Amino acid sequence: MKILTLLAFISFGVLSCSSTQPSFNNEHPVGIKQKTSNPNTPYIYKNGFKDYEVKPILTLQDNDSIYVNELRFNAVFSALYTKKLMYDKYGKWDQEVWLQGATRPILVWENRKLLESEDQLYSVATNGTESKAEMFASVIVFDLKNNDCMSDNYQQRDALIHFFASEIWNLNPSEAFYDVYWDMVIAHNGSR
Repeated sequence: MKILTLLAFISFGVLSCSSTQPSFNNEHPVGIKQKTSNPNTPYIYKNGFKDYEVKPILTLQDNDSIYVNELRFNAVFSALYTKKLMYDKYGKWDQEVWLQGATRPILVWENRKLLESEDQLYSVATNGTESKAEMFASVIVFDLKNNDCMSDNYQQRDALIHFFASEIWNLNPSEAFYDVYWDMVIAHNGSR
């Protein structure tokens, strides 16, 4: 009986020390759930998200309308999460893209290695929306051959989704990004 009790305690100890990293299977929210007063987004998730989706976005390129796929993490605590994770991991962005009438830019990092398992370089455009209608942080990712990495048939699509989901889950609490980001936004807009 003592051996069974000892084995039970050892098993419990091993199981309770196992990783709490979520699987990011999109069936359950991850992060710290917080109630909001917004009926469209009743909960947001600190260092997490309710779910993710890949949405085709219509864009204009060389007078042509094309669709690109945007990976959105919904019900995030901050629409800046993807911008912050890229800054924390890769430093300051390479480009700011200010759309007409926008008060916040799309930030772009070019030629960055995202996946440890390969040497492929990617370009990442980060964006997000905080509104009464929706709350998300997003990325658009292209490889060096200009392939849309969130298209259904892109071989590393799932690995890239897992990379961004994991980085949100493990977001650094440092405020350094926000200082640099808001200084840039204020300089562009004249105020917050």
